[in-house]
Amino acid sequence: MNTAARILILEDRATDKEIMEFELQEAGIAFITKWVKTEIEYVQALQDFSPDLILSDFDLSQYNGALALFEAKKRCPKVPFILVTGVLKREEDEELVKEFISRGVSDYVSKDHLDRLAPAVKRVLGIKGVS
Repeated sequence: MNTAARILILEDRATDKEIMEFELQEAGIAFITKWVKTEIEYVQALQDFSPDLILSDFDLSQYNGALALFEAKKRCPKVPFILVTGVLKREEDEELVKEFISRGVSDYVSKDHLDRLAPAVKRVLGIKGVS
C-alpha cells in the first residue's frame, strides 16, 4: 500500500481508540482514521469513508461486532475486518472466535495484547518493510 490506509474504527471508548492509533503509529504505518461509536455512524462511514480496513470492538453499548461484521460483508465484502476486543479472551470463547473467522473476520486481537495489532494490520493490508 503506497498511500495512507483508511481505517474505520468502531469503538465506544476514546482511550481504546487512542491506544490502537498509537500502536499503529509506533509501527510506522501510514493511516487516516474515522472513529465511530454507533451503528448509524458506522453504516454511514462504510459508505462515505470507503475504508481499506475496519477495526471493530465486539461489545459496544448499543451495537456489537457480529452485527458490524454482517454489515461490512454486505456493504464492502472485500475490506478486511479485524475484531479488537477485551471480551473474547478466555479459552471458552475459542469457538466463538472460530465462528467469527468462518464468517469473514480477517483477524482477532485481544485488547490485553494490542502489541499484536500492528502485525495483524500489516498482514491483512499487505504492508511490508515497515518497522
